Amino acid sequence: MGVNSLVLCSLVILLFVFNEIYCNDKSKIVETKQGKVEGFLATNGYYYEFCGIRYGVVKDRYRAPEPPPSFDGVYTADNRAVLCPQFPANDPLGAPSENEDCLILNVYVPNFLNTTLPVITFIHGGDFGIGSSSPHFYGPHFLLSQGVIVVSVNYRLNALGFLNLGVKEAPGNAGLKDIRAALRWIKENIDKFGGDAENVTVFGHGSGGTAAILLTMSESCQGLFKRIICDSGTLFSSKSFDANPIATASQVAKSLGVNTLDTEELLNIYTDVPIDKLEQAIGNQMHAKSVFLPSVEEYLDDDPFLTDTPFNILESQSFDPVPAIFGLNTVEGLASTLDYYSITSQMDRIKNEDFTVLDQRGFNVTKEEKEEIRTILKDTYFTNITNDETVIGGLINLNTDFDFVGPMSLFVEMYANSTDADVFQYIFNHIGNRNLGRILTNTSLPATTYMDELFYIFELERLPLPMNEDDARIVTFMTMMWTNFAKYGTPTPDADNGEWLPYPHQLAITLEPQYVAPLTPERAYFWRTLYSKYGAEIARENNDIDDTNDS
Repeated sequence: MGVNSLVLCSLVILLFVFNEIYCNDKSKIVETKQGKVEGFLATNGYYYEFCGIRYGVVKDRYRAPEPPPSFDGVYTADNRAVLCPQFPANDPLGAPSENEDCLILNVYVPNFLNTTLPVITFIHGGDFGIGSSSPHFYGPHFLLSQGVIVVSVNYRLNALGFLNLGVKEAPGNAGLKDIRAALRWIKENIDKFGGDAENVTVFGHGSGGTAAILLTMSESCQGLFKRIICDSGTLFSSKSFDANPIATASQVAKSLGVNTLDTEELLNIYTDVPIDKLEQAIGNQMHAKSVFLPSVEEYLDDDPFLTDTPFNILESQSFDPVPAIFGLNTVEGLASTLDYYSITSQMDRIKNEDFTVLDQRGFNVTKEEKEEIRTILKDTYFTNITNDETVIGGLINLNTDFDFVGPMSLFVEMYANSTDADVFQYIFNHIGNRNLGRILTNTSLPATTYMDELFYIFELERLPLPMNEDDARIVTFMTMMWTNFAKYGTPTPDADNGEWLPYPHQLAITLEPQYVAPLTPERAYFWRTLYSKYGAEIARENNDIDDTNDS
């Protein structure tokens, strides 16, 4: 499948029209069900942005949000920098925050709107621990130029979003319930902005992509969206699901000075702790961004989100699969080197032959099995531990296989086998000026990694990235495929100009897209063999499971 010249020409024409439109109205007022909101023409004149619209409020720190209040007058929707509480991290897509009043969304509407448009709702990544919907990180105009409305959503992160103590006050998955509340707001209000409430596509990156998948597994979300797009997110990894959330809460509580597994004591700790102390305790953990994660809710309130493990839901096919796009970069684990504290700690321990660092959070095993798995992983990834280069190479491969390639191969197979809806897969192969992951890791490897595809879809205002002709072609290709999918349910509605075939085909996104074999199938099989035997989501009849938390 080649990049059709008509695709490039159509974008050039569209952008020309886009630039030629002159709009005298520097602001626009829209009447929502809560009251009037005023948005403003973007500085480039292409679109109106309504930033910081409240879709919910937090009455109880760890529970589902309440509906937003109604208001009189006109709300000025110009707050472009709202972040939910998070700790300082070495990540250009996050920033420290202690603001608990953060449940907002941003609506972006093309200024040439003259018909009802499909809606793309974007869920940011950050391993469920950091990130924001702010246009400073995700400028929407590449997508808007293709004739869609874009909505980006904030949701609670880390403990505030995912503390699960199995009690009414902390039932778990508050962050996912935030996203659900945002989709309900969109369902009720997006028509006022010119959007089609019956044609909503949820698009997520990283953990945002995982959240998009989980939306299909919650009965409470049926009817809120029509399709999903998931970039670099999957299930079954150490970054996507916590099989033992009370152990996680206890582990972080130790950093707050308390050693307990008692849920009442833990609830008191997490209720009373100042937000800055809580974020500091989380930031001190290994793999801090992904400490608190989605989990099964044991306490079921009137509107639960996840009542069984994703594996069980997929295996029983008791969910609502929708048409989907799933994709990865070639060496996703390369970006794990950006977590300096975790990667250096892991390297030091491995070089000192402390292989407990290889214990897998997503596995539920006996103490004897832990030793066996450590030996298997050591012999597979760390045959040479005498220098930094070989150790870090082993960690990159391990993280790629266990958090991305292996889980994605199993997940997509199970998902596609559960539905007649089209499922499209891609591998992002383009190396250009906008590959943020490569830029941050300063790698010379001929590979793509986490975040590399993201800014061929969005503009990074905070760190503007250059674009040459080849990069522009990839921007054109990706935004057209993504918006075509949102409009028609297929990236290539006119098959005469080239067709992206659904699963089991995988499309390599390059200057000349072509179908390719799956990434490292032998390593994916290796992970799948271990996961089928030890996966924490898979029910096992064993009374000697070691339930200590290995995050």
